Amino acid sequence: MSASEIIEQIDHLPMEDQKAIFVFLTKKVIGAESGSKQWLRKNLSFEEACDVVFRENRELLSALAK
Repeated sequence: MSASEIIEQIDHLPMEDQKAIFVFLTKKVIGAESGSKQWLRKNLSFEEACDVVFRENRELLSALAK
């Protein structure tokens, strides 16, 4: 099964199930990013934190925006 087929199936799930998948994928992406650990426990402003989140999770956020 391709990623696009999986995404299509996720799109048809109830919102609660979609949220659970989002949490799961977010944890996977954060765990897979070796550079993301450098941001843990940093005192970032809201704008700085947004930049980190959007930069490190660009693919996931793009998929969710569709």
